[in-house]
Amino acid sequence: MKKSFLLLIAALLLGSASFAQSFDLCVGPKVGYQTAQLSYNKADIKSGFAEHFTIGAFGRVTFNKLYVQPEVLWFKSGSAFSFDFENVAEGMIPEEEVTITWNPMNIQVPVFVGYKVLDLDIVSLRVQVGPTANFIIGGKPVYDRVFSITPEEGADPITVEEGDPILDTKTIAWGIQGGIGVDVLNKITLDINYNYGISKIFGANLIENTELGQYVDLSNIDNTKQNLFMVTLGFKFL
Repeated sequence: MKKSFLLLIAALLLGSASFAQSFDLCVGPKVGYQTAQLSYNKADIKSGFAEHFTIGAFGRVTFNKLYVQPEVLWFKSGSAFSFDFENVAEGMIPEEEVTITWNPMNIQVPVFVGYKVLDLDIVSLRVQVGPTANFIIGGKPVYDRVFSITPEEGADPITVEEGDPILDTKTIAWGIQGGIGVDVLNKITLDINYNYGISKIFGANLIENTELGQYVDLSNIDNTKQNLFMVTLGFKFL
């Protein structure tokens, strides 16, 4: 019995040593940008870094060719969408299109599960997919200018000021990301992922509780879901 117990302990120690040798942990910083459309043009990439800069950190736990990679990314996003008026007398709406603009700050936390399809000493190629939590930490959608409508002949006009808030946004939006990654010399990482928004960003529509709300069509509101590419460069410290 004692001999069997010692053999069991020895086997566990050997197994632990083998697991530790195949187990890899790394962390490091990341920089990058977001874009609605990928481009290899140098000017487009430079513009992406200038206008949609992203910074953060990542970690990766690898076992053989499988890995889990959580990230924390900080960036500022922006979007704009227009809306139509309905049930308004002809000629009583603005001549120019009214647009809602939105420029929130974001903390994005994706968690990828990936697999190394190519694993060489110089370079490795990865595929990955996972859920994403996007925390919206600032900014409210606002009208881009002053405008007014008159619902019907003889009615008092409804005037909206530039910068008035129009919609209430959620504090967190969920998505799914998937893409590819490349590691060079086991130090430098390049990840290209596509984020697909699966939850609505807006909460209660404040506009529906206003006098203007009954004359506005917001059927295109889902266009503000954050469907975009994330291109990031990282460096492994460990």
